[in-house]
Amino acid sequence: MENHLELAGVQEQGCGALRILAVNDDNKVKVAQAGGIKAVISGMEKHQGHAGVQKHGCGALGNLAVNDHNEVQVAQAGGI
Repeated sequence: MENHLELAGVQEQGCGALRILAVNDDNKVKVAQAGGIKAVISGMEKHQGHAGVQKHGCGALGNLAVNDHNEVQVAQAGGI
């Protein structure tokens, strides 16, 4: 996602994949540690007018935030 920030389709699919991965508790931690929260927020900020990026980004952040530590990280990164 970081290497293709300009491409809305890549951001949409990336956010969608992270949304699905973040359903699993172990993956929530791994995604956050790998910079997934920042990646989602960056994609959403870059493509504010793209409904798919926003939809999947919100889903990804919502799933990631079902973890106390991630919830704080999402808030601190501007994800709410």
